Amino acid sequence: MSIADIVGYQITRANLVGLANFERAVTGPFKLRPVEFTILQFLYEGQCNTLSQLARELQMTPPSVSVWLDKLAARGLLQRNKSDTDGRTQHLHLTQDGHDLTERAHAALLASEQQFMAGLSPGERVILLEILTKLCAN
Repeated sequence: MSIADIVGYQITRANLVGLANFERAVTGPFKLRPVEFTILQFLYEGQCNTLSQLARELQMTPPSVSVWLDKLAARGLLQRNKSDTDGRTQHLHLTQDGHDLTERAHAALLASEQQFMAGLSPGERVILLEILTKLCAN
């Protein structure tokens, strides 16, 4: 058995290539780190709209997420609004600039991933996503 037979090793290698791809497509042109893009995308999709939801989804502490939210808010990409019913809760919303930037970054990343996964058939891409989703669920 060689290192090439270790699933974790192959996932790590693929992740490094994927991160380099992300840097070319999103970090460079849009000045977004992966966690920033992910936060914006979650807000865009309506998956998360509070700090605590984001913290759970990102598997980070609320103070750590808050630091990233502050950076995105300083760039004018999102707003924090206190809840009318719970003073401890802040609802998060993309600004128009945040919405537009998320759409452009998402489109650029999808186009870049087409090249990244050019060696896979459409069926293999579906299977890959299914397998990765299952691994993350364990």
